[in-house]
Amino acid sequence: MNKRFGILAFALMLIVASATLSSIAGCQNEAVGNEDGDKERETFRPTGLPVVDKPITLRIPMVKQPYFNDLNEMVTLRELERKTNIHIDWKQIPVEGFKDRLNLMLAGGELPDAFFYGLGSQDVVKYGSLGVLVPLEGLIEQYAPNIRRLLAEYPQVRRAATAPDGHIYSLPWFKDQEFFEYRNTFLINQTWLDALGLKMPETTEQFYRVLKAFKTNDPNGNGLADEIPATFRYNVTTNGYYELFGAFGVVDAVNNLYIKNGKVGFEAVEPRYKEAIGYLHRLYGEGLIDQQTFTQDSKQLLSKTKNDVPIVGVLASFNGTLELDLERLKQYVPMPPLAGPEGDRIWRRQDNRIIPNYFSITSANKHPEATMRLVDVMNDPKSVLQFQQGPFGTHLKEREDGKIEVLYPPAGNDLGYWIGSVTPSTALPLMISKPWLDKVIPHETDQLRDRFYQVYKPFIAKEEETYPSLYLTPEQNKRVSMLGADINKYVRQMEAKWIVQGGVDAEWDAHLTELNRMGLEELMKIRQDAYDQYRRIR
Repeated sequence: MNKRFGILAFALMLIVASATLSSIAGCQNEAVGNEDGDKERETFRPTGLPVVDKPITLRIPMVKQPYFNDLNEMVTLRELERKTNIHIDWKQIPVEGFKDRLNLMLAGGELPDAFFYGLGSQDVVKYGSLGVLVPLEGLIEQYAPNIRRLLAEYPQVRRAATAPDGHIYSLPWFKDQEFFEYRNTFLINQTWLDALGLKMPETTEQFYRVLKAFKTNDPNGNGLADEIPATFRYNVTTNGYYELFGAFGVVDAVNNLYIKNGKVGFEAVEPRYKEAIGYLHRLYGEGLIDQQTFTQDSKQLLSKTKNDVPIVGVLASFNGTLELDLERLKQYVPMPPLAGPEGDRIWRRQDNRIIPNYFSITSANKHPEATMRLVDVMNDPKSVLQFQQGPFGTHLKEREDGKIEVLYPPAGNDLGYWIGSVTPSTALPLMISKPWLDKVIPHETDQLRDRFYQVYKPFIAKEEETYPSLYLTPEQNKRVSMLGADINKYVRQMEAKWIVQGGVDAEWDAHLTELNRMGLEELMKIRQDAYDQYRRIR
Protein backbone atom coordinates (compact mmCIF):
# COMPACT_ATOMS: atom_id res chain seq x y z
CA MET A 1 0.00 0.00 0.00
CA ASN A 2 2.75 2.39 0.93
CA LYS A 3 4.59 1.57 -2.28
CA ARG A 4 1.46 2.14 -4.35
CA PHE A 5 0.81 5.41 -2.51
CA GLY A 6 4.37 6.55 -3.20
CA ILE A 7 3.97 5.86 -6.94
CA LEU A 8 0.65 7.73 -7.06
CA ALA A 9 2.11 10.66 -5.14
CA PHE A 10 5.07 10.84 -7.51
CA ALA A 11 2.76 10.74 -10.54
CA LEU A 12 0.66 13.51 -9.03
CA MET A 13 3.78 15.63 -8.51
CA LEU A 14 4.70 15.14 -12.19
CA ILE A 15 1.23 16.23 -13.29
CA VAL A 16 1.35 19.35 -11.12
CA ALA A 17 4.87 20.18 -12.29
CA SER A 18 3.85 19.69 -15.91
CA ALA A 19 0.83 21.97 -15.45
CA THR A 20 3.01 24.57 -13.76
CA LEU A 21 5.54 24.48 -16.60
CA SER A 22 2.72 24.74 -19.14
CA SER A 23 1.33 27.73 -17.30
CA ILE A 24 4.72 29.43 -17.22
CA ALA A 25 5.24 28.71 -20.90
CA GLY A 26 1.79 30.09 -21.64
CA CYS A 27 2.58 33.28 -19.74
CA GLN A 28 5.84 33.57 -21.60
CA ASN A 29 4.06 33.10 -24.92
CA GLU A 30 1.51 35.77 -23.95
CA ALA A 31 4.34 38.11 -23.06
CA VAL A 32 5.98 37.48 -26.42
CA GLY A 33 2.64 38.10 -28.13
CA ASN A 34 2.17 41.42 -26.36
CA GLU A 35 5.71 42.39 -27.20
CA ASP A 36 5.03 41.60 -30.85
CA GLY A 37 1.84 43.65 -30.65
CA ASP A 38 3.79 46.57 -29.22
CA LYS A 39 6.34 46.23 -31.97
CA GLU A 40 3.54 46.13 -34.53
CA ARG A 41 2.14 49.36 -33.09
CA GLU A 42 5.59 50.89 -32.95
CA THR A 43 5.94 50.52 -36.72
CA PHE A 44 3.50 53.42 -37.11
CA ARG A 45 5.21 56.79 -37.51
CA PRO A 46 3.27 59.87 -36.38
CA THR A 47 5.39 61.99 -38.74
CA GLY A 48 7.70 61.45 -41.67
CA LEU A 49 7.71 58.72 -44.30
CA PRO A 50 6.98 55.91 -44.62
CA VAL A 51 3.83 56.02 -42.51
CA VAL A 52 4.54 52.49 -41.26
CA ASP A 53 7.82 50.58 -41.24
CA LYS A 54 6.10 47.24 -41.74
CA PRO A 55 3.66 47.14 -44.70
CA ILE A 56 -0.06 47.04 -43.93
CA THR A 57 -3.11 46.60 -46.15
CA LEU A 58 -6.32 48.64 -46.15
CA ARG A 59 -9.56 47.58 -47.85
CA ILE A 60 -11.31 50.47 -49.61
CA PRO A 61 -14.15 50.34 -52.18
CA MET A 62 -13.77 52.66 -55.17
CA VAL A 63 -16.14 53.63 -57.94
CA LYS A 64 -14.89 52.45 -61.36
CA GLN A 65 -15.72 55.22 -63.77
CA PRO A 66 -15.63 54.32 -67.49
CA TYR A 67 -12.62 56.58 -67.97
CA PHE A 68 -10.60 55.03 -65.10
CA ASN A 69 -7.72 52.64 -65.69
CA ASP A 70 -7.25 49.70 -63.31
CA LEU A 71 -6.47 51.40 -59.99
CA ASN A 72 -3.67 48.91 -59.30
CA GLU A 73 -1.89 50.19 -62.41
CA MET A 74 -2.25 53.93 -61.72
CA VAL A 75 1.17 55.49 -61.21
CA THR A 76 -0.02 58.02 -58.61
CA LEU A 77 -1.49 55.29 -56.41
CA ARG A 78 1.55 53.07 -56.81
CA GLU A 79 3.79 55.95 -55.80
CA LEU A 80 1.54 56.61 -52.77
CA GLU A 81 2.01 52.99 -51.67
CA ARG A 82 5.79 53.24 -52.13
CA LYS A 83 5.97 56.43 -50.03
CA THR A 84 3.70 55.27 -47.21
CA ASN A 85 4.23 51.48 -47.09
CA ILE A 86 0.43 51.13 -47.13
CA HIS A 87 -1.09 48.83 -49.71
CA ILE A 88 -4.72 49.41 -50.63
CA ASP A 89 -6.83 46.44 -51.64
CA TRP A 90 -9.20 48.31 -53.96
CA LYS A 91 -12.69 46.93 -54.37
CA GLN A 92 -13.33 48.40 -57.82
CA ILE A 93 -17.08 48.68 -58.39
CA PRO A 94 -18.64 49.91 -61.68
CA VAL A 95 -20.49 53.21 -61.33
CA GLU A 96 -23.76 51.44 -62.17
CA GLY A 97 -24.91 49.96 -58.88
CA PHE A 98 -22.04 51.49 -56.87
CA LYS A 99 -24.37 53.14 -54.35
CA ASP A 100 -26.31 49.90 -53.83
CA ARG A 101 -23.09 48.04 -53.07
CA LEU A 102 -22.07 50.63 -50.49
CA ASN A 103 -25.50 50.37 -48.86
CA LEU A 104 -25.06 46.59 -48.54
CA MET A 105 -21.67 47.05 -46.88
CA LEU A 106 -23.14 49.48 -44.37
CA ALA A 107 -26.27 47.47 -43.67
CA GLY A 108 -24.54 44.30 -42.56
CA GLY A 109 -22.12 43.24 -45.22
CA GLU A 110 -18.38 43.13 -44.63
CA LEU A 111 -17.23 46.62 -43.68
CA PRO A 112 -14.19 47.98 -45.49
CA ASP A 113 -11.53 49.90 -43.59
CA ALA A 114 -12.55 53.22 -45.13
CA PHE A 115 -14.84 54.86 -47.66
CA PHE A 116 -13.76 57.46 -50.13
CA TYR A 117 -16.33 58.89 -52.55
CA GLY A 118 -19.91 57.60 -52.40
CA LEU A 119 -21.60 57.93 -49.01
CA GLY A 120 -24.64 60.17 -48.64
CA SER A 121 -25.05 62.73 -45.86
CA GLN A 122 -27.84 60.66 -44.33
CA ASP A 123 -25.52 57.62 -44.29
CA VAL A 124 -22.75 59.58 -42.60
CA VAL A 125 -24.93 60.89 -39.76
CA LYS A 126 -26.76 57.60 -39.23
CA TYR A 127 -23.73 55.32 -39.21
CA GLY A 128 -21.60 57.86 -37.39
CA SER A 129 -24.11 57.96 -34.54
CA LEU A 130 -24.17 54.13 -34.49
CA GLY A 131 -20.38 53.91 -34.27
CA VAL A 132 -19.93 52.29 -37.66
CA LEU A 133 -18.01 55.40 -38.79
CA VAL A 134 -15.48 56.76 -36.32
CA PRO A 135 -14.98 60.45 -35.42
CA LEU A 136 -12.08 61.98 -37.31
CA GLU A 137 -11.41 65.28 -35.53
CA GLY A 138 -8.96 63.80 -32.98
CA LEU A 139 -7.07 61.94 -35.70
CA ILE A 140 -6.93 65.11 -37.79
CA GLU A 141 -5.55 67.11 -34.88
CA GLN A 142 -2.81 64.57 -34.13
CA TYR A 143 -1.85 63.11 -37.48
CA ALA A 144 -3.06 65.28 -40.37
CA PRO A 145 -1.22 68.64 -40.48
CA ASN A 146 -2.16 69.36 -44.11
CA ILE A 147 -5.86 68.79 -43.50
CA ARG A 148 -5.74 70.52 -40.10
CA ARG A 149 -4.19 73.61 -41.72
CA LEU A 150 -6.82 73.73 -44.44
CA LEU A 151 -9.73 73.40 -41.99
CA ALA A 152 -8.30 76.29 -40.00
CA GLU A 153 -7.88 78.39 -43.15
CA TYR A 154 -11.40 77.61 -44.39
CA PRO A 155 -13.88 77.44 -41.47
CA GLN A 156 -16.72 76.93 -43.95
CA VAL A 157 -15.17 73.55 -44.85
CA ARG A 158 -15.07 72.51 -41.20
CA ARG A 159 -18.71 73.58 -40.78
CA ALA A 160 -19.75 71.59 -43.83
CA ALA A 161 -17.97 68.51 -42.45
CA THR A 162 -19.35 68.69 -38.90
CA ALA A 163 -22.35 66.52 -37.98
CA PRO A 164 -25.09 67.79 -35.62
CA ASP A 165 -23.48 65.94 -32.69
CA GLY A 166 -20.27 67.95 -33.17
CA HIS A 167 -18.18 65.15 -34.67
CA ILE A 168 -16.56 64.96 -38.10
CA TYR A 169 -17.37 61.55 -39.57
CA SER A 170 -16.47 62.39 -43.16
CA LEU A 171 -14.20 64.85 -44.92
CA PRO A 172 -15.33 66.66 -48.06
CA TRP A 173 -13.70 67.21 -51.42
CA PHE A 174 -12.69 70.86 -51.60
CA LYS A 175 -11.19 73.06 -54.27
CA ASP A 176 -11.02 76.80 -53.74
CA GLN A 177 -11.79 77.53 -57.37
CA GLU A 178 -13.90 80.66 -57.65
CA PHE A 179 -15.75 79.61 -60.77
CA PHE A 180 -17.22 76.64 -58.88
CA GLU A 181 -19.52 79.12 -57.11
CA TYR A 182 -22.08 78.79 -59.88
CA ARG A 183 -23.19 76.06 -62.26
CA ASN A 184 -24.74 77.30 -65.48
CA THR A 185 -23.64 79.73 -68.13
CA PHE A 186 -26.31 80.85 -70.58
CA LEU A 187 -24.68 80.79 -74.01
CA ILE A 188 -26.28 82.86 -76.77
CA ASN A 189 -25.44 82.65 -80.46
CA GLN A 190 -23.56 85.87 -81.18
CA THR A 191 -23.44 85.03 -84.90
CA TRP A 192 -27.26 85.06 -84.96
CA LEU A 193 -27.40 88.36 -83.05
CA ASP A 194 -25.03 89.90 -85.60
CA ALA A 195 -26.91 88.45 -88.57
CA LEU A 196 -30.17 90.01 -87.35
CA GLY A 197 -28.63 93.28 -86.14
CA LEU A 198 -29.64 92.60 -82.52
CA LYS A 199 -27.99 93.73 -79.31
CA MET A 200 -27.30 91.48 -76.36
CA PRO A 201 -30.54 91.30 -74.31
CA GLU A 202 -30.33 92.92 -70.89
CA THR A 203 -33.92 92.57 -69.64
CA THR A 204 -36.56 89.85 -69.68
CA GLU A 205 -38.53 91.82 -72.29
CA GLN A 206 -35.49 92.22 -74.54
CA PHE A 207 -34.80 88.51 -74.18
CA TYR A 208 -38.36 87.76 -75.27
CA ARG A 209 -37.91 89.92 -78.39
CA VAL A 210 -34.55 88.31 -79.25
CA LEU A 211 -36.02 84.81 -79.00
CA LYS A 212 -38.94 85.94 -81.15
CA ALA A 213 -36.49 87.17 -83.82
CA PHE A 214 -34.50 83.91 -83.64
CA LYS A 215 -37.71 81.97 -84.28
CA THR A 216 -39.07 83.99 -87.19
CA ASN A 217 -36.15 85.64 -89.04
CA ASP A 218 -34.05 82.65 -90.19
CA PRO A 219 -30.78 83.63 -88.41
CA ASN A 220 -28.93 80.52 -89.66
CA GLY A 221 -29.74 81.57 -93.21
CA ASN A 222 -30.75 78.19 -94.62
CA GLY A 223 -34.25 79.27 -95.66
CA LEU A 224 -35.92 76.84 -93.26
CA ALA A 225 -37.89 77.53 -90.09
CA ASP A 226 -35.72 75.05 -88.19
CA GLU A 227 -34.36 77.35 -85.47
CA ILE A 228 -34.92 76.52 -81.80
CA PRO A 229 -34.70 79.89 -80.01
CA ALA A 230 -33.72 78.32 -76.65
CA THR A 231 -33.39 74.73 -75.49
CA PHE A 232 -33.28 73.48 -71.90
CA ARG A 233 -33.88 70.39 -69.79
CA TYR A 234 -36.42 70.07 -66.97
CA ASN A 235 -35.60 69.23 -63.34
CA VAL A 236 -31.81 69.22 -63.80
CA THR A 237 -29.10 71.65 -62.70
CA THR A 238 -26.89 71.63 -65.80
CA ASN A 239 -28.89 72.58 -68.92
CA GLY A 240 -31.82 73.79 -66.77
CA TYR A 241 -33.74 77.06 -67.18
CA TYR A 242 -33.76 77.82 -63.44
CA GLU A 243 -31.34 80.75 -63.62
CA LEU A 244 -34.07 82.73 -65.40
CA PHE A 245 -36.00 82.85 -62.12
CA GLY A 246 -33.34 85.19 -60.73
CA ALA A 247 -34.64 88.04 -62.90
CA PHE A 248 -37.73 87.98 -60.66
CA GLY A 249 -35.78 87.92 -57.38
CA VAL A 250 -35.84 84.15 -56.84
CA VAL A 251 -32.58 83.10 -55.14
CA ASP A 252 -32.72 79.36 -55.85
CA ALA A 253 -35.42 77.74 -57.98
CA VAL A 254 -33.70 74.33 -57.83
CA ASN A 255 -33.72 73.70 -54.06
CA ASN A 256 -36.48 76.28 -53.49
CA LEU A 257 -34.78 77.44 -50.28
CA TYR A 258 -33.39 80.86 -49.46
CA ILE A 259 -32.15 82.80 -46.42
CA LYS A 260 -33.24 86.30 -45.45
CA ASN A 261 -32.03 87.88 -42.22
CA GLY A 262 -31.19 84.44 -40.85
CA LYS A 263 -34.65 83.02 -41.62
CA VAL A 264 -35.18 80.14 -44.04
CA GLY A 265 -37.83 80.67 -46.70
CA PHE A 266 -39.45 78.53 -49.41
CA GLU A 267 -39.39 80.04 -52.91
CA ALA A 268 -42.39 78.20 -54.32
CA VAL A 269 -44.84 80.12 -52.10
CA GLU A 270 -43.51 83.58 -52.98
CA PRO A 271 -45.29 85.94 -55.44
CA ARG A 272 -41.97 86.42 -57.28
CA TYR A 273 -41.88 82.67 -58.01
CA LYS A 274 -45.40 82.85 -59.45
CA GLU A 275 -44.38 85.77 -61.66
CA ALA A 276 -41.35 83.85 -62.98
CA ILE A 277 -43.55 80.86 -63.83
CA GLY A 278 -45.91 83.15 -65.74
CA TYR A 279 -43.01 84.55 -67.78
CA LEU A 280 -41.72 81.07 -68.66
CA HIS A 281 -45.24 80.06 -69.74
CA ARG A 282 -45.30 83.05 -72.07
CA LEU A 283 -42.03 81.93 -73.68
CA TYR A 284 -43.11 78.31 -73.93
CA GLY A 285 -46.59 79.16 -75.20
CA GLU A 286 -45.14 81.12 -78.13
CA GLY A 287 -42.67 78.40 -79.06
CA LEU A 288 -39.65 80.38 -77.89
CA ILE A 289 -38.54 77.58 -75.55
CA ASP A 290 -37.94 74.12 -76.99
CA GLN A 291 -41.23 72.23 -76.85
CA GLN A 292 -39.29 69.09 -75.84
CA THR A 293 -37.78 70.79 -72.78
CA PHE A 294 -39.88 68.69 -70.39
CA THR A 295 -39.23 65.35 -72.07
CA GLN A 296 -35.75 65.38 -73.63
CA ASP A 297 -32.68 63.75 -72.15
CA SER A 298 -29.09 64.87 -72.59
CA LYS A 299 -28.59 62.86 -75.79
CA GLN A 300 -31.59 64.50 -77.42
CA LEU A 301 -30.35 67.93 -76.40
CA LEU A 302 -26.88 67.18 -77.81
CA SER A 303 -28.40 66.09 -81.13
CA LYS A 304 -29.71 69.67 -81.46
CA THR A 305 -26.68 71.60 -80.23
CA LYS A 306 -24.38 69.47 -82.42
CA ASN A 307 -26.62 69.51 -85.48
CA ASP A 308 -24.72 69.95 -88.78
CA VAL A 309 -26.43 73.32 -89.25
CA PRO A 310 -26.61 75.52 -86.12
CA ILE A 311 -30.23 75.49 -84.97
CA VAL A 312 -29.99 76.53 -81.28
CA GLY A 313 -29.95 80.17 -80.20
CA VAL A 314 -29.60 79.86 -76.40
CA LEU A 315 -28.61 77.00 -74.12
CA ALA A 316 -27.45 76.50 -70.55
CA SER A 317 -24.13 74.74 -69.96
CA PHE A 318 -21.20 74.44 -67.57
CA ASN A 319 -18.77 75.75 -70.16
CA GLY A 320 -20.19 74.73 -73.54
CA THR A 321 -17.52 72.21 -74.46
CA LEU A 322 -19.79 69.19 -74.02
CA GLU A 323 -22.82 70.58 -75.86
CA LEU A 324 -20.83 72.43 -78.54
CA ASP A 325 -17.48 71.47 -80.00
CA LEU A 326 -14.73 74.04 -79.55
CA GLU A 327 -15.13 75.34 -83.09
CA ARG A 328 -18.89 75.96 -82.82
CA LEU A 329 -18.47 77.37 -79.32
CA LYS A 330 -16.69 80.32 -80.95
CA GLN A 331 -20.10 81.44 -82.26
CA TYR A 332 -21.50 81.72 -78.72
CA VAL A 333 -20.90 84.17 -75.88
CA PRO A 334 -22.15 84.23 -72.27
CA MET A 335 -25.43 86.08 -71.86
CA PRO A 336 -25.33 88.28 -68.71
CA PRO A 337 -28.10 87.91 -66.11
CA LEU A 338 -31.32 89.58 -67.19
CA ALA A 339 -33.01 92.37 -65.26
CA GLY A 340 -36.63 91.60 -64.43
CA PRO A 341 -39.67 93.87 -64.04
CA GLU A 342 -38.46 95.07 -60.62
CA GLY A 343 -34.82 95.35 -61.66
CA ASP A 344 -33.70 92.09 -59.99
CA ARG A 345 -30.59 90.47 -61.48
CA ILE A 346 -29.73 87.37 -59.45
CA TRP A 347 -27.78 84.40 -60.77
CA ARG A 348 -28.31 81.11 -58.94
CA ARG A 349 -25.43 80.03 -56.69
CA GLN A 350 -24.48 76.38 -56.81
CA ASP A 351 -21.31 76.23 -54.78
CA ASN A 352 -19.43 73.11 -55.84
CA ARG A 353 -16.20 74.13 -54.13
CA ILE A 354 -17.21 71.88 -51.23
CA ILE A 355 -18.65 68.42 -51.96
CA PRO A 356 -19.35 66.39 -48.81
CA ASN A 357 -18.55 62.80 -47.86
CA TYR A 358 -15.29 61.88 -49.58
CA PHE A 359 -13.47 60.12 -46.73
CA SER A 360 -14.63 58.13 -43.70
CA ILE A 361 -12.94 55.52 -41.49
CA THR A 362 -14.99 52.55 -40.28
CA SER A 363 -14.99 50.73 -36.94
CA ALA A 364 -13.49 47.69 -38.71
CA ASN A 365 -10.25 49.58 -39.34
CA LYS A 366 -7.31 48.35 -37.22
CA HIS A 367 -5.06 51.17 -38.41
CA PRO A 368 -7.06 54.42 -38.14
CA GLU A 369 -3.97 56.55 -37.41
CA ALA A 370 -2.13 55.22 -40.45
CA THR A 371 -5.24 55.66 -42.59
CA MET A 372 -5.56 59.28 -41.59
CA ARG A 373 -1.89 59.86 -42.34
CA LEU A 374 -2.33 58.18 -45.76
CA VAL A 375 -5.00 60.71 -46.73
CA ASP A 376 -2.97 63.58 -45.30
CA VAL A 377 0.04 62.54 -47.39
CA MET A 378 -2.27 62.52 -50.40
CA ASN A 379 -3.19 66.11 -49.50
CA ASP A 380 0.33 67.43 -49.31
CA PRO A 381 0.08 70.60 -51.46
CA LYS A 382 2.36 69.31 -54.21
CA SER A 383 0.95 65.79 -54.15
CA VAL A 384 -2.67 66.91 -54.26
CA LEU A 385 -2.13 68.54 -57.66
CA GLN A 386 -0.75 65.27 -59.01
CA PHE A 387 -3.69 63.30 -57.66
CA GLN A 388 -5.98 65.78 -59.36
CA GLN A 389 -4.27 66.17 -62.75
CA GLY A 390 -1.62 63.46 -63.01
CA PRO A 391 2.09 63.25 -62.20
CA PHE A 392 4.85 65.69 -62.99
CA GLY A 393 6.66 64.84 -66.17
CA THR A 394 3.71 63.48 -68.12
CA HIS A 395 0.73 65.56 -66.95
CA LEU A 396 2.29 68.48 -65.08
CA LYS A 397 5.41 70.56 -65.59
CA GLU A 398 7.05 72.72 -62.94
CA ARG A 399 8.64 75.82 -64.43
CA GLU A 400 11.67 77.72 -63.17
CA ASP A 401 9.43 80.59 -62.00
CA GLY A 402 7.54 78.22 -59.70
CA LYS A 403 4.44 78.10 -61.89
CA ILE A 404 2.96 74.73 -62.82
CA GLU A 405 1.76 73.94 -66.32
CA VAL A 406 -1.04 71.44 -67.00
CA LEU A 407 0.14 69.42 -70.00
CA TYR A 408 -2.30 68.43 -72.74
CA PRO A 409 -2.83 64.82 -73.77
CA PRO A 410 -1.31 63.50 -76.99
CA ALA A 411 -3.33 64.22 -80.12
CA GLY A 412 -6.43 62.07 -80.36
CA ASN A 413 -6.64 61.36 -76.62
CA ASP A 414 -9.61 62.48 -74.54
CA LEU A 415 -8.66 64.63 -71.51
CA GLY A 416 -10.84 62.61 -69.11
CA TYR A 417 -9.27 59.30 -70.13
CA TRP A 418 -5.83 60.90 -70.14
CA ILE A 419 -6.18 61.85 -66.47
CA GLY A 420 -8.18 58.72 -65.55
CA SER A 421 -5.36 56.49 -66.77
CA VAL A 422 -3.07 57.68 -63.97
CA THR A 423 -5.31 58.89 -61.10
CA PRO A 424 -8.94 58.53 -59.96
CA SER A 425 -8.99 62.26 -59.24
CA THR A 426 -12.77 62.72 -59.20
CA ALA A 427 -13.18 60.06 -56.51
CA LEU A 428 -10.36 60.94 -54.10
CA PRO A 429 -10.64 63.07 -50.92
CA LEU A 430 -8.63 65.99 -52.28
CA MET A 431 -8.53 69.44 -50.65
CA ILE A 432 -6.84 72.19 -52.65
CA SER A 433 -6.28 75.70 -51.32
CA LYS A 434 -6.16 78.89 -53.37
CA PRO A 435 -2.42 79.59 -52.89
CA TRP A 436 -1.61 76.32 -54.63
CA LEU A 437 -4.23 76.79 -57.31
CA ASP A 438 -2.66 80.16 -58.06
CA LYS A 439 0.56 78.36 -58.96
CA VAL A 440 -1.21 76.42 -61.70
CA ILE A 441 -1.48 77.91 -65.19
CA PRO A 442 -5.09 77.02 -66.10
CA HIS A 443 -5.66 74.99 -69.23
CA GLU A 444 -7.94 76.13 -72.01
CA THR A 445 -11.24 74.86 -70.61
CA ASP A 446 -10.55 76.42 -67.20
CA GLN A 447 -9.64 79.71 -68.86
CA LEU A 448 -12.93 79.55 -70.73
CA ARG A 449 -14.88 78.82 -67.58
CA ASP A 450 -13.16 81.65 -65.69
CA ARG A 451 -13.97 84.09 -68.49
CA PHE A 452 -17.64 83.13 -68.20
CA TYR A 453 -17.48 83.40 -64.41
CA GLN A 454 -16.37 87.03 -64.60
CA VAL A 455 -19.65 87.84 -66.42
CA TYR A 456 -21.79 86.32 -63.65
CA LYS A 457 -19.66 87.01 -60.57
CA PRO A 458 -21.30 90.36 -59.64
CA PHE A 459 -24.77 88.80 -59.75
CA ILE A 460 -24.31 85.40 -58.11
CA ALA A 461 -26.61 85.03 -55.10
CA LYS A 462 -24.80 85.82 -51.87
CA GLU A 463 -23.59 82.92 -49.78
CA GLU A 464 -25.52 84.16 -46.74
CA GLU A 465 -28.74 84.17 -48.82
CA THR A 466 -28.30 80.59 -50.04
CA TYR A 467 -29.24 77.52 -47.98
CA PRO A 468 -26.01 75.57 -47.42
CA SER A 469 -25.25 71.90 -47.77
CA LEU A 470 -25.45 70.62 -44.20
CA TYR A 471 -26.05 67.50 -42.13
CA LEU A 472 -29.36 66.68 -40.45
CA THR A 473 -29.87 64.56 -37.35
CA PRO A 474 -31.26 61.04 -37.93
CA GLU A 475 -34.67 62.22 -36.68
CA GLN A 476 -34.62 65.26 -38.96
CA ASN A 477 -33.52 63.12 -41.89
CA LYS A 478 -36.44 60.78 -41.35
CA ARG A 479 -39.02 63.57 -41.45
CA VAL A 480 -37.36 65.46 -44.29
CA SER A 481 -37.23 62.27 -46.36
CA MET A 482 -40.97 61.84 -45.88
CA LEU A 483 -42.14 65.43 -46.18
CA GLY A 484 -39.53 66.79 -48.56
CA ALA A 485 -39.85 64.08 -51.19
CA ASP A 486 -43.60 64.58 -51.57
CA ILE A 487 -43.44 68.37 -51.47
CA ASN A 488 -40.60 68.61 -53.98
CA LYS A 489 -42.33 66.20 -56.33
CA TYR A 490 -45.54 68.20 -56.13
CA VAL A 491 -43.75 71.53 -56.73
CA ARG A 492 -41.95 70.14 -59.80
CA GLN A 493 -45.17 68.75 -61.22
CA MET A 494 -46.98 72.06 -60.83
CA GLU A 495 -44.00 73.94 -62.28
CA ALA A 496 -44.12 71.85 -65.46
CA LYS A 497 -47.91 72.04 -65.71
CA TRP A 498 -48.03 75.82 -65.33
CA ILE A 499 -45.19 76.48 -67.78
CA VAL A 500 -46.76 74.24 -70.43
CA GLN A 501 -50.49 74.81 -69.82
CA GLY A 502 -50.66 78.06 -67.83
CA GLY A 503 -53.06 78.63 -64.94
CA VAL A 504 -50.65 79.66 -62.19
CA ASP A 505 -52.69 82.74 -61.22
CA ALA A 506 -56.01 80.90 -61.07
CA GLU A 507 -54.58 77.96 -59.08
CA TRP A 508 -52.19 79.83 -56.80
CA ASP A 509 -54.34 79.90 -53.66
CA ALA A 510 -55.14 76.20 -54.01
CA HIS A 511 -51.40 75.58 -54.44
CA LEU A 512 -50.60 77.30 -51.14
CA THR A 513 -53.35 75.35 -49.38
CA GLU A 514 -52.00 72.06 -50.73
CA LEU A 515 -48.46 72.79 -49.56
CA ASN A 516 -49.71 73.56 -46.07
CA ARG A 517 -51.70 70.32 -46.09
CA MET A 518 -48.57 68.40 -47.11
CA GLY A 519 -46.64 69.66 -44.06
CA LEU A 520 -44.59 72.55 -45.42
CA GLU A 521 -44.63 74.35 -42.06
CA GLU A 522 -43.06 71.35 -40.28
CA LEU A 523 -40.52 70.90 -43.08
CA MET A 524 -39.44 74.54 -42.86
CA LYS A 525 -39.08 74.33 -39.07
CA ILE A 526 -36.70 71.40 -39.50
CA ARG A 527 -34.74 73.32 -42.15
CA GLN A 528 -34.56 76.35 -39.83
CA ASP A 529 -33.42 74.29 -36.83
CA ALA A 530 -30.72 72.60 -38.92
CA TYR A 531 -29.53 75.94 -40.27
CA ASP A 532 -29.39 77.47 -36.79
CA GLN A 533 -27.30 74.51 -35.60
CA TYR A 534 -25.02 74.85 -38.62
CA ARG A 535 -24.39 78.53 -37.86
CA ARG A 536 -23.33 77.68 -34.31
CA ILE A 537 -20.48 75.48 -35.57
CA ARG A 538 -17.11 77.20 -35.45
